[in-house]
Amino acid sequence: WARVLFVLPAFEVRAGLRPPGSKAELLRLWGTGDARPFYGTLCPRCQAPTDFARWRSLAPLSPSLSPPRLRVAYEAPWRDPWEPFFVAPAPGGVPPFDERFLQYGFNRISQACELHVAGFRFAVLDGAFVTHRGFKEPGGFHSAREAELGLNRRLFRGFRAELARRWPGSSRRC
Repeated sequence: WARVLFVLPAFEVRAGLRPPGSKAELLRLWGTGDARPFYGTLCPRCQAPTDFARWRSLAPLSPSLSPPRLRVAYEAPWRDPWEPFFVAPAPGGVPPFDERFLQYGFNRISQACELHVAGFRFAVLDGAFVTHRGFKEPGGFHSAREAELGLNRRLFRGFRAELARRWPGSSRRC
């Protein structure tokens, strides 16, 4: 388990609604259109490896379990440009986040990419998730977003080349 990252499926919940407190409540909101996978309309590829349809169809955890339990539901292979939300081993177990990626774009992608190259695996949890208040919509970002994205895109190209030098024994690339 030392080289496993636990992925929390991420969702957007309609503004003004209380974040769901359970998967069952989240699934109800998803069914009514009041919740949806994170970045589902802006960048579906950025969360696609989480495999929301598979997560949605998992058999429910036993309601008799108290306190509520988590389980690893399945492993998800890393694919570019996945930017999962995850829980990682204690400090010292994962490469540090590259702080050159400022503001918007490629920050979580770069971190997930390096973790993949470094040999980590991604395991999607059932019984846990994260939510963002409000739906992410085109045009709903700050005015400097495109400039930040362009700068970080150029930085990411060089970053990927650095990873081959940083992890010379790895056959993985991103």
